[in-house]
Amino acid sequence: MDGMGKEKKKEIEAEDSIFDSYSEHGKENMKGSKKAFIKRVGEDGIKKIVKDVLVGENIRDYTEFHTQKRLANSYAALMKLYIDGVGSYTENNEKYSDFVMRDYIASGNDNKRKLDLWLLGLTKKGLDNITRDNIVDYQAAFSNSMNDIVTDLEKDFGPVTGFIEMNGKRMDLNWNVLALMLMATGAQTLTIRGSEKSTNGKLFEKLILGSLLSIMGFEYCKKPPVKIIKKKKLFWLSHMDENEREIDATIVYHGKAVSIDIGFIGKGNPEITLDKVSRFGLQKEIGGIKHETRTIIIVDTVASGSGLMNKAEQIHGHVFQMKNQDWTIEFAKTICNIMKIKHELTEKSKEELKTYFEEKLNEIDITQFIS
Repeated sequence: MDGMGKEKKKEIEAEDSIFDSYSEHGKENMKGSKKAFIKRVGEDGIKKIVKDVLVGENIRDYTEFHTQKRLANSYAALMKLYIDGVGSYTENNEKYSDFVMRDYIASGNDNKRKLDLWLLGLTKKGLDNITRDNIVDYQAAFSNSMNDIVTDLEKDFGPVTGFIEMNGKRMDLNWNVLALMLMATGAQTLTIRGSEKSTNGKLFEKLILGSLLSIMGFEYCKKPPVKIIKKKKLFWLSHMDENEREIDATIVYHGKAVSIDIGFIGKGNPEITLDKVSRFGLQKEIGGIKHETRTIIIVDTVASGSGLMNKAEQIHGHVFQMKNQDWTIEFAKTICNIMKIKHELTEKSKEELKTYFEEKLNEIDITQFIS
């Protein structure tokens, strides 16, 4: 592969890469960073989402439509890429895959290679799992597979004719073009959806826990303190414990600690939810002090018939469902009971929560929880 790579790199050096022909909208929508999401939504928009989740609204009512918008823009950019030039290589699959492969070998940039992988029907994970890093062999297999697929499509559905025109440029359509475009779109969808799920989940887990615990009067620490002062109500976010298990938040006060695990997990993922109850013990040394520890698990929805509640009870844990309007009130009551403290949130009614959280969130620098 090394020799072949050097040869093909020389052939393409004088040409623009495929990525260079990709529109700015397409390049922008390849990014799945927290910063990119915050830029699209804005800080006020972020606070509104946090407030609504704290009163039982579904976070996916917001994140899903942002994901769909990102996907639609990405699909349009991919179509433009084909019309602007890549489509001219689709007259046969060997020529197409060789063109994309040469670009992949010549590219040293991850985003450039991500786009090439899409054009070969692959994601980064697919590159690792399907090709075992032997993408040259995959190239030949991909060409042969696409030839077979196109033959079957024409047999099963009949011929396709027509064209797409965009900004005065035109590309003729047939099954070969459509099959390649659909394969690329499928890979693109998997990448972007996976990126959005991971990025948005981690972002809002921190924002929701950081905001709620701040409202309850706990002081935020950017990392676990080396030394704990018992009389201080403290919390910190995502970190690994001594057994290398991630804890989404830890709160401490007067020798008592609560380990919190949060996830936007619905009833479609019961096995993930059940796994959460076995993560934490009943005692832990934190900041040089032995703490009596309890566990809180926060999920979107618990399926009926799930054993989660019973399992949580066995370890003296508590489970809260974000689908419930009053989940934060019950959460506050539980924290107050464990820590032997009082807080006004426990006295609020469901009807008062929207106004209450709106006022309290305005007092918090929510950006401190974004890292």
